[in-house]
Formats: sequence, C-alpha cells, structure tokens
Amino acid sequence: MRNGYWIILDELNLAPTEVMEALNRVLDDNRELFIAETQTLVKAHSGFMIFATQNPPGLYGGRKLLSRAFRNRFIELHFNEIPPSELEIILEKRCKIPLSYSKKLVAVMQELQVRRRESGVFAGKQGYITLRDLFRWGERYAYASKQTGTFYDWEQHL
Repeated sequence: MRNGYWIILDELNLAPTEVMEALNRVLDDNRELFIAETQTLVKAHSGFMIFATQNPPGLYGGRKLLSRAFRNRFIELHFNEIPPSELEIILEKRCKIPLSYSKKLVAVMQELQVRRRESGVFAGKQGYITLRDLFRWGERYAYASKQTGTFYDWEQHL
C-alpha cells in the first residue's frame, strides 16, 4: 500500500466486518488505514490499487451481500459461466489431465448443479462446486500419479 503495489482480495464478500470497515477508509478520498494494534496511520501511495473478486451471494454458501455504497467504490464486471466445452479444455491444460477425464469432471459438476436445482439436497454452505474446487479435483490426478510412480486407478474417483 505504501509502495504503490496492487492487491487482489479474493472472495471479498467472505471477509469479516472489521476488514470491510478498514477497506472503507482506504477507499475513501483520504486513502489511509489506521492500524489500532500499533497506533499507526498508513497512507496509500498514489499508484496503489485494490482489485476484488466475489461469487454471488445466495448461490454460494457464506457469502454476504455487500452494500450498494461499498460496491460503488469499485467498477463491477460480471462474467457468465464458462461453457462446458471450454471448461473441459481449461481443466485439461491447467491440470495436465487427459481430455476424457476433464470431460468427466465437468459432467459431474453439471449433474450436481442439476440435482441442486431439482431438490434441496445440496443447499446450504457447500451447495455449489466452484471452479476452484474443480481445479483442485483435477490436480489430484497429477499428484496421485507422482506419489505412486505406477499405475493409479483414477477412474475410481470419477
């Protein structure tokens, strides 16, 4: 902040209230942050910028609805879901898994989404599988292959 670095706050609407209050002050015209523990006032460098991400509240468990006043301090960009065919390729390349496996992972994600829509079975805190979850799942393939050094029956997890 002092040196003009940029910061990305991932999943901002999961942040505690104290963090949101501190951010409000940084995002004000005075662009400063008071650290109570050290009684220090930190001024933001003119090049300092904050970027934040969030998943929609209500769709993903535990996310708070940020106030309109707070959200107005940012430029909001909304992204549609990634088409399944593109997601399969992203998983294949990023996780270094065969395309046939990435297709199965995406199919499972889609099936879970359908089941959640049709019933309340997956409602609540862990209601949706996120892209982060999908990537973690895909990365297990590479990890399992490295650990055993031999054939690993990946199909049992798909």
